Amino acid sequence: MNPKTIYNKLNLIADELNIKIIKGKGNFKGGCCVIKKESVIVINKNKPFEERVRNLALGLLEFDLHEVQIDSKIKKLIDDYKYAEVKYER
Repeated sequence: MNPKTIYNKLNLIADELNIKIIKGKGNFKGGCCVIKKESVIVINKNKPFEERVRNLALGLLEFDLHEVQIDSKIKKLIDDYKYAEVKYER
């Protein structure tokens, strides 16, 4: 699966969970944040798709993903990012 396809599937998951995604350009990484009491995921359109996928996957980890049906390959990718972040933080 190419990064653009993965990115689109992650966007669909966010839509199903009613998570707002803000896509913008600028000098920022992106990620999950709260704006006016609403949780959003911010994606930098200047970044390559691989980085957008990473930021979107990590942002989705902040939410209850058990509420939606997730393709096994996408679930594994999200889990891989989760474990990589935990390992990186140590």
